[in-house]
Amino acid sequence: MYDESIQRALHRHKIRPITLPAPLRDRLVTMFQSDAPVSHIITGTAGDGKTYHCREVWTELGGDVTAWNLGDKIQRLVVGDRTLVIVKDLSELRDDESNDLIIAFARDVADPDTRTFYLFAANHGQLLEKLKSAPATPEVLRISKVVEDLLVTSASVDGGIALELTDLSRSPASEMAMAIIEEVTGHEGWNGCEDCGASGDGTCPIFENRRRLIGDGPHDPFKRRLTALIELSERNGGHFPVRQLLALVANAILGHPEARDGLMSCNDVTNVQSSGHADRASIYRNIFGENLKPSKAEKTELFRKLNAFGIGAETSNRVDNLLVYGADDPAYAASYAELMLNDPVYGATPAYTNAQRAYLEGADDGDRAGFLSALRAQRQRLFFTMPDAKAADYDLWDLTVFRYAGLYLEVAEKIAAKQAVPRAALNMVVRGLNRIFTGMLVQNQDELVLATSGSYSQSKRSPLLDELISVPRSGGEEVSIVADKSDGAFGVAVRLVRGTEIAPVFLSLSPTRFEFLGRVAEGALPSSFSLECHEDLLAFKARLLRETENRRKLDGDEEATDGELVLRFIELNADGRAQARRVIVRV
Repeated sequence: MYDESIQRALHRHKIRPITLPAPLRDRLVTMFQSDAPVSHIITGTAGDGKTYHCREVWTELGGDVTAWNLGDKIQRLVVGDRTLVIVKDLSELRDDESNDLIIAFARDVADPDTRTFYLFAANHGQLLEKLKSAPATPEVLRISKVVEDLLVTSASVDGGIALELTDLSRSPASEMAMAIIEEVTGHEGWNGCEDCGASGDGTCPIFENRRRLIGDGPHDPFKRRLTALIELSERNGGHFPVRQLLALVANAILGHPEARDGLMSCNDVTNVQSSGHADRASIYRNIFGENLKPSKAEKTELFRKLNAFGIGAETSNRVDNLLVYGADDPAYAASYAELMLNDPVYGATPAYTNAQRAYLEGADDGDRAGFLSALRAQRQRLFFTMPDAKAADYDLWDLTVFRYAGLYLEVAEKIAAKQAVPRAALNMVVRGLNRIFTGMLVQNQDELVLATSGSYSQSKRSPLLDELISVPRSGGEEVSIVADKSDGAFGVAVRLVRGTEIAPVFLSLSPTRFEFLGRVAEGALPSSFSLECHEDLLAFKARLLRETENRRKLDGDEEATDGELVLRFIELNADGRAQARRVIVRV
């Protein structure tokens, strides 16, 4: 799915290409046509659409498409009385080809009177590698420092360099996913299905998957749940390039494990229908690559990121009681009819109900394994189809390993809208921090219990109270959940304020850290869930202890007075709240 290959395939098959939002393209075209153009670098990961943007800028500025498709690595275009040099992929250039180019580039971006401007496309690492391998002239060393600053902080202190950089990997993939779904499902090529009998009677799995991807109105939860998974994955550091999103949509519509390469064509539909296994084309399975061989799905980064949520393997007693006993249990009858019987295509299919009955009647091991596989598929379907009104009753996010993901998304949404964060989220985070800081099951949630073991060692249990920090604003102290300014990927952070003399301390909260704090807050042992998160939070605690020591120095407090040292040990009262017990030690 490289841009050049796509262009050849479109020409060969005479298909109108899908058109995706490209606000950067429009901005670049306007900028290069303006009176004050600036050279620009488009970077990102493989598949983000860097070459696509370069080609679009080329054609919008009047470049010849045929000349672009000839495959020249460096393209030059006259725009007014200026020259625009476009490199659609810097990594394609050999060092001997790129060295002279980079020297000229470094010279021109520092020259306010230059008439030559540049548009480069390059992956993160390849961009820096090309700059390092170029001759170390003063201009190249200067531009290398500017590019590094732009990559890390999105800004440079060198005002003499006329250069901009856009990192496409920072664009929200959830928004692009919805644009791709709309373009693919709304393409006029689907009009050819109108004369096909398989799609007309509603039994074509390809057409059915497309219909479900479109959704049944604004209240259909499918696309919202899919974008939630993509957003959570990105906030955890798992980026979805456009290429992967295109693959996801194609696999969701065409997937079936019995088709060639796991992808159906129209010629496969009749065989799939006659086999009685049309339900195995379920779009809810295809989202996780279940139509592919396990080895292939595990090696595909796209499905590896989505399967990290454990959807299908994770469940709750309430969900499994519905799926296993719902057909016979009056307590689940209404929900079973709504969530299972109302979906005869991928829900209560004959294959599922037969496997369910055999399981309940004591099936042998082979039949039991088949039903457990069907149960996995139903959990995946329920995650995407369960109405919002029932999501809370069935603890929707219990179907994933991130049970607090729904609360995390609500917090992120409130922060983005500049609204108050749910109090339950702040209480949970504070309670989790307190249990990690002390190594005890403390219940305090209106104050942060900063404890130590007598040193800065990462001891699992810290019996000495260093300080109690008020969570609600009081005396210049406050603990709150705010927008994360240090990393746009997370977007959520804990902020601890300790007066005006000391700068606030921040802790970025990824979904994994948020989940970790939630699990610890409800009683899980810190080291049993995530050793990495535990160490991160102990490092945060060490930062707080250092700031506390700095504050004491500013306040002039002395640890020992008149030969006495006051130690404050943590004790838990009957309600589980931490309180101090003072012990005076003569020194």
